Amino acid sequence: MKIPRGPFAPQHLAEAWKTPVVTGDLLRTKLMGTWRTSKEYYVGRGSGLEVLDLATGQSLGQIAPPEPGMTPCGMSDTLNQDGFGAVAWLKGDPESPRASCDQISLVDTRKDNAIVWTTTVSSVPLRGKPLTNDTVRLGWMGDVLAVMSPNTIVGLKPDKSTAWSWQNPGVQAGAYVLNWDMTVARDRIMVMLGTEQGADWTYEVATLDNAGRQLSAAVPLPAPKDGAVDLVSAAPMTALVRPDHFDHQTPPELVVFNQDGRIARHIKLATPAGPARAGQLNLLGRSERYNIQFAAGRAYVTSGDPLDLNTPTHVTAFDMATGTALWSRPVDTVTQPRFIGADEDKVYVLGGKAAKDMALYAYAAADGTRTQISTVKQPNSLLMLQSRIIDYTPGNLAMVDTGRDTAGVFMFRAPSD
Repeated sequence: MKIPRGPFAPQHLAEAWKTPVVTGDLLRTKLMGTWRTSKEYYVGRGSGLEVLDLATGQSLGQIAPPEPGMTPCGMSDTLNQDGFGAVAWLKGDPESPRASCDQISLVDTRKDNAIVWTTTVSSVPLRGKPLTNDTVRLGWMGDVLAVMSPNTIVGLKPDKSTAWSWQNPGVQAGAYVLNWDMTVARDRIMVMLGTEQGADWTYEVATLDNAGRQLSAAVPLPAPKDGAVDLVSAAPMTALVRPDHFDHQTPPELVVFNQDGRIARHIKLATPAGPARAGQLNLLGRSERYNIQFAAGRAYVTSGDPLDLNTPTHVTAFDMATGTALWSRPVDTVTQPRFIGADEDKVYVLGGKAAKDMALYAYAAADGTRTQISTVKQPNSLLMLQSRIIDYTPGNLAMVDTGRDTAGVFMFRAPSD
């Protein structure tokens, strides 16, 4: 997320409103994502897509499914430039092994969140059987909506027509090669393909252009034993290789791709404060978000133990063209740093503490010089930043919990008095 130039934040931000905690089945209340317009804030969970008044946090209701008995199972990461969002629906029992998240609706946020149309995007059956999944990935490429099924990706136009379609290699080979994940930018789609090898899985990445054409052969990605590999972004095109969760010595590795989908370099995210902490946030359906920030050819990561009373956590900048660590600067002790934006000149970091106000810092992109630009007034309740989606537009800081017991929305802005 890049932030426009100009004053980044008021000197003080305080809690403006918070929503009640969402209750229900953990598998269904898990967060899918958020949208924001000038007047409304949208929070999508497996239990529903709620619309909140941006000024007050008051619930304005939910986006109703196109048919009774449907629940949301995916949503686009953003709205497109015309205010359209996309929601995927699943009909029936979401825990059924035959659950299929294949009904896609176009939502017009400018016209009372009306559903413009709903269509079906199904996978290609293999060996006479359909492939199904209980979640789906959706992403905008300008005005084309990319929809991922278990073994296809389809580009849909706003008029509901199909712009293009792509099938993964398993369709032609009659093999169960699954589309495991997808990230979308304006001119590129990255697709992670998973192939079951006995008790293990192997992973490859295929890259498509904005016409749905695969640009090169799928590239294998290493998956360390008991570790994981995930897509991070299609702009810039990156993936993350993570070691075993209990391995605190091996640094994660950022894999950077060329525009044609080939691997350009591997960047080991080792810092003076130890291996980078990727800070993954678990969303509905194996989807992950990471506390990694990109801007102007740099990748920013955080590291260090957020519970250490003596050693501060750090922010480190890497040159994505060379993989070189450019600088590493401290944040604070007993602090979980979270990125909330970046531009060509600065990266913005929220240094959250458990027992006092949070500081919002700007680190100069050139050398890491730190300036505190704002204080965020900590409410009485404990905010675990590690489990929250941080969403910022100038003057408005939202934190949306991804978990269960505190699954709500907190909005901070300049005090009115």
